[in-house]
Amino acid sequence: MARTKQSARKVTGGHAPRVNLEVLQKKKAKTKAASKKPPLKIQAKDNAFCFMCRDGVSEESLQKVKKADIKFICMTCHWKKTKNDPKPYMGEPALSTPPIIPGGFHHAITSQVAPHPPALLHLHLEGLAQDIGHSQVAMLHSFLQAYFPQGDYNFSQLSFNLGTPESMDAYDKAASDLANTLSAYSRVVLFLTTHSDEDRGDLFTGYINKKPVAYKVLPFLQLLLKPLSKIINGADIIFYVCGSVVTNPQSFNGVKEVAQQSMLLFDAQHLQLASTVPYLQSLLDNTIIQGFPISSAAKVALNDCGMLGRHSNIILFTWQEEALVVEKFLWTDKHLKPWGHLLPVQCPQCGTI
Repeated sequence: MARTKQSARKVTGGHAPRVNLEVLQKKKAKTKAASKKPPLKIQAKDNAFCFMCRDGVSEESLQKVKKADIKFICMTCHWKKTKNDPKPYMGEPALSTPPIIPGGFHHAITSQVAPHPPALLHLHLEGLAQDIGHSQVAMLHSFLQAYFPQGDYNFSQLSFNLGTPESMDAYDKAASDLANTLSAYSRVVLFLTTHSDEDRGDLFTGYINKKPVAYKVLPFLQLLLKPLSKIINGADIIFYVCGSVVTNPQSFNGVKEVAQQSMLLFDAQHLQLASTVPYLQSLLDNTIIQGFPISSAAKVALNDCGMLGRHSNIILFTWQEEALVVEKFLWTDKHLKPWGHLLPVQCPQCGTI
């Protein structure tokens, strides 16, 4: 029968038998170490100026403050230091008269021109339908690509199937080669797209005899991310999986235990990936383009989450002062979701809508 439902497909795998990846690893044949390619060298550009300095001040004034004997303070920092006691923006000393500033604050006042070349990596279960993760990540890739016309940006996709020793070997080699390439990029954002078991919270790892299998979150993530160790420590990981990974305590603790970097998850039982795009686009704009840390950018991006708040809460893992901080962002409405608790559509006693 043809598919007639018009709602977006969900990232939900239903149920899959659990496979023991540790046993599969022992069965793997010993392979020769893959030859390592020399990493690509990319020079980060100067990041001494905020957006206003780049776009709001004349080139002549910029050249003067670049001299070695000048202590430069950008106009945003000057404004923050003197907003309670206003003073002319003169430098210390640099210009005989204050520069003329025709520009305006079109971005956040403390935005910077983020200089670090970024890479976007989509790590996905082999055989996923095109509308499950692929199209959403492609939209975000198109958004970022426009900011880097000189090519200091990389977009890569890598599928995985850890169901057999042979497919596991193939993934390890491909992931190691990709990590060597991406190690030159100082900012990496990784999307992980796969199904999750609705009861156990296990993540789908691959296929055995063309049938999907799943495994516990902690050992699966350890095995999946190990060949990407060169880039994973400084990366931001966004989980494009359904909410059973969050709502199942064992799975959630597995994510916490493997977290060595920032991670973002959603807790909707049947996550509609299309609803996440506006929020994630704003998040990437604030982190990669404007240079804000994800801990603060995740909160700012809530203003652009569209309908995502009604659909799913957001869970953020960050490391702050050598401690793992877990934050949960909830959408509230006094009629529909007071204090973050969703009210039923119908009264369970009288049946009133």
